[in-house]
Amino acid sequence: MKSVRRMLQMVAAGGALAAGMTVLPATAAHAANNCDAIYTTFTYEVFCYSSNYDEFRAQVRCYRIGRDSYTTRYGDWTRVGTKRSVAKCTTSEEPASGSYTFRNV
Repeated sequence: MKSVRRMLQMVAAGGALAAGMTVLPATAAHAANNCDAIYTTFTYEVFCYSSNYDEFRAQVRCYRIGRDSYTTRYGDWTRVGTKRSVAKCTTSEEPASGSYTFRNV
């Protein structure tokens, strides 16, 4: 009986942990952020109008034709509401996907 109770507690704790890892980062990181992002020929550009964070930066995964791997390139850390953060691929690469991250300073 004691081992069954212990096993159920472990399963419940594991489920709560898994739910927290999949739900909390997405909602906490994006709930209060007001950002626009666009792709150009070689770049991924982000502008954040408002956020719960102080700074943001763009990041882009760049693909080179004939290669199996991607290279991640980063834009400058930029203060929210001031200017765009631009992550650039080289002229021999294409943007495959882009995203942005935040930090407080």
